[in-house]
Amino acid sequence: MTPFKDIPVKEILPQRDPFLFVDSLDSYDGKETLTSFTVREGHLLVEDGFLCAAGVLENMAQSSAARIGYLSKYILHIPVRIGFIGAIRNFRLHRLPAVGETLSTSIVLKEDVFGISLVDAVVRIGEEVIAEAALKTALGEKEAE
Repeated sequence: MTPFKDIPVKEILPQRDPFLFVDSLDSYDGKETLTSFTVREGHLLVEDGFLCAAGVLENMAQSSAARIGYLSKYILHIPVRIGFIGAIRNFRLHRLPAVGETLSTSIVLKEDVFGISLVDAVVRIGEEVIAEAALKTALGEKEAE
């Protein structure tokens, strides 16, 4: 099996620059997926030195997509498909991440039925929880390019 650090995120995510909000897949065990993302100056959703709330949400969504992309490509050996956010519930943003900080995002699978996934997302910087939400995502039919 390919070590996580050797997997280019562009292989498991349908998003492309400048709209990438995941730098690496750090782990996957079927229930929990961990990703990392370092906030960089000049990034699309960085404003006044901070990643805006929409960027934090997009990081959560792309971390969820990384879970599905890894499962598809490396375990099921099927093409990565484009997905959609169906719902965001209980989003709590405790603070915005600053340029230079690295987000560690945990995606915990709660349920997965017929291509619809319910996950809990938690974004940390070090040990500090900066955001959390429950996401519902659905897979489309179109394959990522």
